[in-house]
Amino acid sequence: MVTGQDKRAEGRAHVFLTATIYDARGSEPVRIRNLSARGALVEGIRLPATGSFVRLVRGALLAAGRVAWNGTKVVGINFDKPVDADAWIRPVHHAGQQRVDEIVAAMRLNEPVPPELESDIGSSLSTISAALDELCGRLADLPDSSLALGEELVKLDAIAHSLRLATGRTH
Repeated sequence: MVTGQDKRAEGRAHVFLTATIYDARGSEPVRIRNLSARGALVEGIRLPATGSFVRLVRGALLAAGRVAWNGTKVVGINFDKPVDADAWIRPVHHAGQQRVDEIVAAMRLNEPVPPELESDIGSSLSTISAALDELCGRLADLPDSSLALGEELVKLDAIAHSLRLATGRTH
């Protein structure tokens, strides 16, 4: 005999996918932890209440439905219409993500980053470093800065300095 719980688990894929959930309050980045054609278990920080109408978006894919239940940092969503779960699970490919994946793979294997990707890393790290420098400057100039904020600024500045060194930029 198959129980309701067993039926619900049929065709459910355990995954770790990034997505965005939209409701009446706005949007929130989330992780899809399991998925079937009829629903999903979604993990996040600020999630909608039970009964809320939501849209779950991953790349060009969209599923609308209602929050069936709400737990600690997770919600269960019942979709209004069945979705193609295989399409949702399939990796989202775009050039930027592919470059990031290749860089991360090389770093994990302690291999040099392919030369054609090094310029991407350098320019990105330079941009990030410059943005952090500007942010540190603006935050340091705020009136009534607290000691705790000052300590955090020192940490941020150390990160910016590390990025400058990684790009060969010293100032």
